[in-house]
Amino acid sequence: MSTFTIKKEIFINAPPELVFDALTNADEIVKYFPLKEVVSEWEVGSEVFYKGEINNQEFTDYGVIEVLSRPNKYKYTYWSDNHGTERTPENYLSITYELSRNGDGTKLELEQGNLKSKEMFQMMDTVVWDSLLDNMKNHIESVT
Repeated sequence: MSTFTIKKEIFINAPPELVFDALTNADEIVKYFPLKEVVSEWEVGSEVFYKGEINNQEFTDYGVIEVLSRPNKYKYTYWSDNHGTERTPENYLSITYELSRNGDGTKLELEQGNLKSKEMFQMMDTVVWDSLLDNMKNHIESVT
């Protein structure tokens, strides 16, 4: 079975350290992503739970942190109970944020991998990630 990968890039007018902190601070994440709660110890190998609600339906993304290298890279794998798949290793998706200094700001490169359907890929690529990354950018730039 083939899988799909999303790749996005955005410039944020803030230093990589600030962007990285916004990606890995539970109190900050809920300010720009449509989540109610984020729970983690923020260590490689530890779990990370993203809890939210879409269309009056609560969901939880169950993740495990694979890379946490401040201020350059944050990677985790996760399974979501709103994706309609069984919670097995082959159904876990991966998300990688790579940050690099770009002038006075940060180039953020996002990659989401192991998407199983073209429909999920298209929705996440054209609707979800564009909105999420714009929200993140606007939030981070508003606090700098």
